[in-house]
Amino acid sequence: MCKYFVIIFLIALTTSARADYIFELASEYEVEDEPWEAICLDAGYFNDDAYPDFAVAYYDQSGEDRYLYTFLGNGNCTFDVLTTDMFDYPLGSITVNDFDNDGYDDLLIGEGHPAPGGGLFHELLVHLYTGNGDGTFTELDTLHVMNAWITSGDLNNDGNNDLVVSGFESGYCAVSVKLGNGDFTFQDSDNYATNGGIRHTVQILGDMNLDGNVDIGLLTTGTGIKFLYGIGDGTFQPPVRVVNSFPCGPNYCFLDSGDFNENGMPDFVATCGAIAADYDIVFIWCGTGYGQSDLLTSAGEWVEVEDFNLDGHLDVAISTCLGSIVYPGLGDGSFSHEADSLLFFYTEYCTYGMISEDFDLDGDYDLIFNEDYPYQPAYIRCYRNTTINLGIEEHESGPISDLILEVSPNPFSSSVTVSTSGFSSNPSDLQIFDLSGRLVTSIEPAFNGNEAVYQWNGRSETGSGLPYGIYSARLTSGDISSGVMLLKLE
Repeated sequence: MCKYFVIIFLIALTTSARADYIFELASEYEVEDEPWEAICLDAGYFNDDAYPDFAVAYYDQSGEDRYLYTFLGNGNCTFDVLTTDMFDYPLGSITVNDFDNDGYDDLLIGEGHPAPGGGLFHELLVHLYTGNGDGTFTELDTLHVMNAWITSGDLNNDGNNDLVVSGFESGYCAVSVKLGNGDFTFQDSDNYATNGGIRHTVQILGDMNLDGNVDIGLLTTGTGIKFLYGIGDGTFQPPVRVVNSFPCGPNYCFLDSGDFNENGMPDFVATCGAIAADYDIVFIWCGTGYGQSDLLTSAGEWVEVEDFNLDGHLDVAISTCLGSIVYPGLGDGSFSHEADSLLFFYTEYCTYGMISEDFDLDGDYDLIFNEDYPYQPAYIRCYRNTTINLGIEEHESGPISDLILEVSPNPFSSSVTVSTSGFSSNPSDLQIFDLSGRLVTSIEPAFNGNEAVYQWNGRSETGSGLPYGIYSARLTSGDISSGVMLLKLE
């Protein structure tokens, strides 16, 4: 049975005692000097330097002036900025991916546009821009499809990126799927009626029912939250309601997924779209359905789920009209709401967009926000995550104390040994997590006198090979926890 938590939390404009948060302001860029809104941010790779980049679409409050800003990463949380002049069509949502398999990410811009008060202007066109390899783009074509929101990813595992669109088709609300051919052309849409008004966004959530296929989630007005479960060939089952009702506010509502209670089943978080007195809600799988496990802000919009502090528990970052907050995950489906938590990070600006990526290539996730005060200049701000520099922080369960982990070799190629002798009671299995917070394997200890020794061959629980990169290892003994970073080479 699911446990239901009622946690009342209201965003404060200031905090009386700020912690030394793991996030620090690394760079900021004034993009406009009048009231503008960033309607979409998306990260990608736009040139040959292997540093993550991102794009931002802007419009002013009148909707008459529209710009695209391209931020080319320097690999250190700073960026070179390119500006594309005014467009002659409404800028709706954007999505970034490599649609022609040339190694450079491309850009799709939908004309679907939110109107004040939550209504929608629906335009027919999605504009296709190919990346030129230098941070600039050239428009190739348009797709004729109603769109309130667009997103993209490989839905059928054929190596080509596909397009997912929410909007109106033939007089009804629908999710449209256009499978990519790998050459910047798309197959005709499969449309899935939602039987409920679509609240702006549609998201590719991954494999929510563990059948090996990619699934899609969306929020609707009147009929709750729905999933489209993938069949594996790029087609989907009809929408299934997984949450009967959810408070969709006047602004953007988003979904993101993760295993928050670490039971092996994917869960998800939904934001309320900046509606006062209702909450962003964390939903966990209870065996027969989803139940609430935590309430977060009362004004959330954009959401990112990552293990920001590399403690093995997934965290949730949410942007709101009052600021942005990162909630540390506790591993049981709930999150810390303590303002003096090291990870609990609060910005004092209005935020209307957020992305998370490792912009300084140090192995932890950084954050980008569009921020402003009402009727003040708009800024793009990059907040660097310093977790790698600080080391893995102590866990909520207790201090690190004498539970010190010895690692050899690190970095490693084929095998690594982790050992400790500072445990007060028999230590747990060593848990290995990837940077998304996913548990990839657990290793039982072998005892050598008063020393516990763990050997990992760099493979997953099923024995399959894992990509090179950074992994976190976590060990618990009684009420004491400790962790260490492991670097797996090619």
